[in-house]
Amino acid sequence: MFRSLIAASLLLIGSHAMAAQSLVNAKSQLNFTFKQMNTPVDGNFKNFTAKINFNPAKPETAKAEILVDLASIDVGGPDGNGEAKKKAWFDIASNPKATFTATSVKALGGGKFETKGKLTMKGISHDVSGTMTAKALGNDLLLEGSIPVLRLQYKIGDGVWADTGTVADEVIVKYKLLLTGKAD
Repeated sequence: MFRSLIAASLLLIGSHAMAAQSLVNAKSQLNFTFKQMNTPVDGNFKNFTAKINFNPAKPETAKAEILVDLASIDVGGPDGNGEAKKKAWFDIASNPKATFTATSVKALGGGKFETKGKLTMKGISHDVSGTMTAKALGNDLLLEGSIPVLRLQYKIGDGVWADTGTVADEVIVKYKLLLTGKAD
């Protein structure tokens, strides 16, 4: 009996912690913009998951981990999508996922926040930072922001593609994440 009570208590505690906030995938986006031959190109990742716990009133307690399926890349056509999956770019055969793990969130005022975290792609990790806004939508929370990334730090666009005159080094990752539920 005592073991059953302990097991039930642990299960309730664990399920509460995991069920705090959920990503609404159908209303969330992970986009990016880069310049090719000085012309802006937009793309996105269609498949990603996120474990986020964010309370705008207590940003210092934020926790976030975003896992991106790199094979879901869309740069606007099958040729570009196929090229992006190759070894010189994302090398999805060896590195199918990218991860972002938040390390800190700081309030800037007016519903704006500075975000910092570790981005890992192709087995290479770097600290990144950006800004986001948080907006309550009824019982949901909309997080929108951007993070500049230097692709060559991750060996994305290696070899002949390392020429920044053809494809710029800076890529702006933009996200729109709709969360449902209350933060812990």
